[in-house]
Amino acid sequence: MHVRHLEYFVVLAEELHFRRSAERLGITQAPLSLAIQALETELGARLFHRTSRTVALTEAGFSLMNDARHILARIDLAKENVWQTVSGQVGRLRLGFTNASSLSPLFPRLIHAYRTQRPNVQIGLHELSSSQQIEQLDARELDVGLLRLPLSTPLPSNLVFTPLLEEPLLLAMHAAHPLTKATSIRLADLRGEPFIAYPRQAGVAVHEQTVALCAKRGFEPYVVQEAQQASTLIGLTATGLGIALVPATLKAIAIPGVVFRELDDDDTKTTLYIAHRHGDVNSRVQQFVELALALR
Repeated sequence: MHVRHLEYFVVLAEELHFRRSAERLGITQAPLSLAIQALETELGARLFHRTSRTVALTEAGFSLMNDARHILARIDLAKENVWQTVSGQVGRLRLGFTNASSLSPLFPRLIHAYRTQRPNVQIGLHELSSSQQIEQLDARELDVGLLRLPLSTPLPSNLVFTPLLEEPLLLAMHAAHPLTKATSIRLADLRGEPFIAYPRQAGVAVHEQTVALCAKRGFEPYVVQEAQQASTLIGLTATGLGIALVPATLKAIAIPGVVFRELDDDDTKTTLYIAHRHGDVNSRVQQFVELALALR
């Protein structure tokens, strides 16, 4: 059964006039008559009583009318659903983010703006390390990631990494630490200082960057305590147990007794990236990335 035949049937059933129906459909009367005849042949029933002056629905025509309208309405709905999916109006977006990136002012603005623009898109938020996000993006388990580039994890060639935010690495320390009185602090001054850091195996890019920056200056951080979460890292710094190098966004964790200072080194900066698969045709991904770049 052709959809076009059903469309012609419904219009003729509403107009009960071949010329008016043909004009409404934008065709001549001949293809309209042929379509109705083909539909009647397929169904094995007459749908209209025809005379030279009148057209009227048969009992079979009345029976088909409601079904035809329902079928056409479902087809229109299916078209609309497909359009909304393709245009990014509905569906699901799986977003990965690091613990530290969620504290950036950009993060809540981005999520709120996207939810406002795409209220029918379900956003799945997944807190993961940078290395874990890269693995899941490559495995198509995530759509977009907010991460920092790890040094130990190979970057798959099918992923695109676009810089979103560059910020300094800050020295977090207890307010009574002697370095709080220094007019200038360089990373080399931290040699021998007790560090509080993320676990090496956690795949946190900032930790890898800290180790690399210290190695560039000829020493290895003396880690006395590890912490999984950014808030724990800052909280332990408040005890005076050690110092920590953290992205500037962690200043949002305001804990009494903790002081943040910038380092006077040109290379002690870290970059937050937005990552996705190259050539991903998912319009929700494209829209999210475009919005992130517009808000940065």
